[in-house]
Amino acid sequence: MNKKVTVFNMTKLLPQYLDFLPNFNKITDRLPEKIDLTISFDCGSFDRLGLESKPSFLINIDHHISNTNYGDINLIEPNAASTSQVIFNMLKANNVEIDKDSAICMYTALVTDTGSFQYESVNNKVFEMAAELVKCGVEPNYVAKMLFQRDRLSRLRLLAKAYDTIELCCEGKAAFVEVTKEMMEITGAIKEDTDTIVNSVRNIASVEIACLLREEDEGIKISLRSKDYADVSKIAVKYGGGGHIRAAGATIKEFDLKKIKHMLKNDIKEIL
Repeated sequence: MNKKVTVFNMTKLLPQYLDFLPNFNKITDRLPEKIDLTISFDCGSFDRLGLESKPSFLINIDHHISNTNYGDINLIEPNAASTSQVIFNMLKANNVEIDKDSAICMYTALVTDTGSFQYESVNNKVFEMAAELVKCGVEPNYVAKMLFQRDRLSRLRLLAKAYDTIELCCEGKAAFVEVTKEMMEITGAIKEDTDTIVNSVRNIASVEIACLLREEDEGIKISLRSKDYADVSKIAVKYGGGGHIRAAGATIKEFDLKKIKHMLKNDIKEIL
């Protein structure tokens, strides 16, 4: 549309596994001095954007049910499998042609947000969108290779240490796993190396709710996942976080892992 656009992300360090995406190197952590319009994507609340003050006009596009509707215009579709699906529907409704570069980005978002088409948000519309993006030039095998076949040794070493902390409770229906700063330092791992740990712990046959506790400078980051029926977003919201029914998270400004785990055990028992 011949608009001058800056793609902003609050953190300078971007996920390495996404470095194959078109225009990845154009993402910046610095905002231009003059901004006429700000559009946020996939952010449930304003504070997650990393902006010091609210822009003059903000369009908020998301699919999180916990979104706080902080925009001047809010395009929120909680039933969408991914924010990319909301964008895809908007482009189609406005007859905007989707080029190959855009298609790769949207397809990647769709794959990662559906757990490679495993989650209950997946339906015929998701596959129809994927098929149309393939028609636009996406090569699914290439995206899969870039996402899942470029593992780091540091991540595998971290997994070994994290899995050693797995604790089951609630008659095996809940599982906790921990990642400490010491583990990160010893293995040379980075934050994104922890992304899939909680999902793999949920894979334990008896487990309905899995919870990852990760030590950070500002407190303990908790990531929650459920399998069939538990609404883990209720727990995340209680601690100032948010997310989806089956995937949610929050940061608790407390550094005592045992204390936080005890609190969460009580929360999980109520949910179960």
